[in-house]
Amino acid sequence: MITVDHTADYPYSAEAVFTVLSDLEGYPAWQSDVLEAHVDGPPREGAAVAQVRKVMGRRTELDLTITEYVPGELITIRTAAGARPGVTQRYAVRPFEDGCRVEFRLELDGVPKMAEHLVRAQLGKQVPLLFERLGALLEA
Repeated sequence: MITVDHTADYPYSAEAVFTVLSDLEGYPAWQSDVLEAHVDGPPREGAAVAQVRKVMGRRTELDLTITEYVPGELITIRTAAGARPGVTQRYAVRPFEDGCRVEFRLELDGVPKMAEHLVRAQLGKQVPLLFERLGALLEA
């Protein structure tokens, strides 16, 4: 399993940042690998999420579910058990100093052993850029 943790601080309220994070259909605006995203209704635990991503140059469709949802604080989306690769994205938001802190965790399960090093290296570059883009979006 590949796990990537990232923390980002923003000079905005936790509520404002969570509003953007929980707008899953808006992910293409700040996640360059998300080409399309659709949610079955408002964000809530159990809501179905369909994403089209560009993964290592290939168009990949993911069926996800919101498995944790605490308004203003936490959203977790994941693929169904047994999906390959298995994907879990967790965003926790909390007030911090004069703004808020986002604690992000990405878990990928089922990546072929031969590709793990390459995937880790790519994510090590990509994840910080996503949160820079999120900050730019919040600033606009």
